[in-house]
Amino acid sequence: MESNDALNHFTQGDKFNRYMNITRELMNQFSQLSGDLNPLHIDENYARGKGFAGKVVYGNVLGLLLSALVGMNLGYEQVMLVSQRIDFKHPVYIGDTIQLCATISAKSEAVRIIEFGLEFSSEKGIKVATGKCQVRCL
Repeated sequence: MESNDALNHFTQGDKFNRYMNITRELMNQFSQLSGDLNPLHIDENYARGKGFAGKVVYGNVLGLLLSALVGMNLGYEQVMLVSQRIDFKHPVYIGDTIQLCATISAKSEAVRIIEFGLEFSSEKGIKVATGKCQVRCL
């Protein structure tokens, strides 16, 4: 499919969803890949001592969810994530299932950019993060 088709496929207000189950294995893999050994993420007792219900999931795990949505759920391979901002509202824990809902808020034909508003929610309906991202149609 030509890149013009990809840009024209998207309309302001379109919504895209993706889910991720937060597992202990995911947390261990992220820790190994990132080298982030902050005890808030790897030590249950430390996290509880700081007032959390358990080990807090790495914030950038939500970035993984966004990357997967852009790469796999938009319906076109000719897209590229060019910017993102995620504002964390509530902690995420192992065992949570997080839904990302990305809604097209703007589209620029001139620079071939689509802007999305982002809302990350837990299966309990808690909004854990919000944000924005821009995706370029190639």
